[in-house]
Amino acid sequence: MKILAFDTSSTSGSIALLDDRRLIGECTAGDVGTHADWLMPAVDTLLKSSSVRINEIDLFAASVGPGSFTGLRVGISAVKGLAWALKKNVAGVSTLKSLALNLRYSSQLVCPVLDARKGELYAALYSFMGDKPETLLEESALPPEKLFRFLQTEARGRKVVFLGGGLKVYSDAIKSAVKDAVLAPEPLWHVRASNIALLASEDYTRNVAPEMLSPVYLRKSEVELKANDSSL
Repeated sequence: MKILAFDTSSTSGSIALLDDRRLIGECTAGDVGTHADWLMPAVDTLLKSSSVRINEIDLFAASVGPGSFTGLRVGISAVKGLAWALKKNVAGVSTLKSLALNLRYSSQLVCPVLDARKGELYAALYSFMGDKPETLLEESALPPEKLFRFLQTEARGRKVVFLGGGLKVYSDAIKSAVKDAVLAPEPLWHVRASNIALLASEDYTRNVAPEMLSPVYLRKSEVELKANDSSL
């Protein structure tokens, strides 16, 4: 099965092509600028360099959040458009779980964090048995202090390694609040589309018709909040 996977959940971007879980090609960039300008030319380049035609893709996969509202919409719209045109299914995968897979096989607890703005983090917590993540904290939007209190209870003496773009804002707070916190090297902070493809290949319940794919925001957008305020 050939899977083409996208991540557009943050300022970084990633696309990957897997064939029966074997990596054919991947492009991950730390800062792509505007996803709408970068994504489809990058897909075209990846497919041509891999000698694969778009109609050979069996499944399209994308990170569905949490993350940048605008970025997620770009990636999900691209996946849905391609799948509709080619009459293929799609798969939506958690951004945070995909990010955590950068540290698969870790003996430490893994906590991916993204900046949710407004003084909050998007975060989750995983424990690995080999390359299989067990969820200890479901993906959430929460103040850092609430995450730190949860970790004090859940870690029980185990070290926690953090990774993700949220470290650009909260690394000092994490080091101050979490005993023996480990910050992963910055190259590991980016979501890899190959992880998205692997997760999609492992759980076929995620594979749905294009119209069923939708983003997971975890909270309302700024536009929705303003609309609610104006209706009060």
